[in-house]
Amino acid sequence: MEEIMQSNTFFMVPLTIAYASMCGLWFLVNKQKNLWALDSIKPSRKPWLDFFLGLITAIAIIGIGQLYSAGFLIPDSENITINQFVWMANNFIIFSPIAVTLFLRRQSLLTVFISQNQLIAKLIFGVAASIIGIILFLTLRGELSRLPEILSEAVQFKSISYFPAVFFENVSLAFLFVRLKWAVGIKWAIIIPSILFALAHVPGSLAEGDPWSHIVTFFFLTGSLTTFILYTAYRSRDIIWLGVVHYMMDIVIKAF
Repeated sequence: MEEIMQSNTFFMVPLTIAYASMCGLWFLVNKQKNLWALDSIKPSRKPWLDFFLGLITAIAIIGIGQLYSAGFLIPDSENITINQFVWMANNFIIFSPIAVTLFLRRQSLLTVFISQNQLIAKLIFGVAASIIGIILFLTLRGELSRLPEILSEAVQFKSISYFPAVFFENVSLAFLFVRLKWAVGIKWAIIIPSILFALAHVPGSLAEGDPWSHIVTFFFLTGSLTTFILYTAYRSRDIIWLGVVHYMMDIVIKAF
């Protein structure tokens, strides 16, 4: 049990520090020089309607995801390369309810923190922040020698084929966040998801028999990190650079 706790700590603490550092870097650099113009998002005239439509959209995404798991979307082939394209296409289908909702409500991509405004600057900053975060994460774990391997893997098509799934996860979170903000305000739009995300990890910790000191510490770390990431997304009005960060960190932790 103690070994499991040490392993979780050895993973979670460096991950928290890495993500917090990358978010903090945005505030530090943006304070010295505005990285990109912040797009203004018009408030909804029917905030609660949009919030409930957001929940329905999320349920639809989960439902289509279940159809994919059951094999009802585009089937795989015997060719590995074709399968990677199939995987990307299926992700477009799975997350398509967001596009449908935006179309029906006549809402722009700004309401999911996507804008082509200064796209190159966003990508460059995302890559730079990712490299710094990766180096920090690996250094804290004593695995800095993995850096060349990770950077090489990041540009391989096998890994790139997972980028749409990672990016659409960010899109869906931004979609729900903005609509929750319209309904309850920015403070609660950050606090509510952060608490729920932190609470989601508690049952697993209880099942493993972790002591309460460990559970409370991880609850605080997870909740605080989620709060900071959501606040950073809100302040930067962009998930493109955060999508790059998310993708790179998923490679580091071998999420796919």
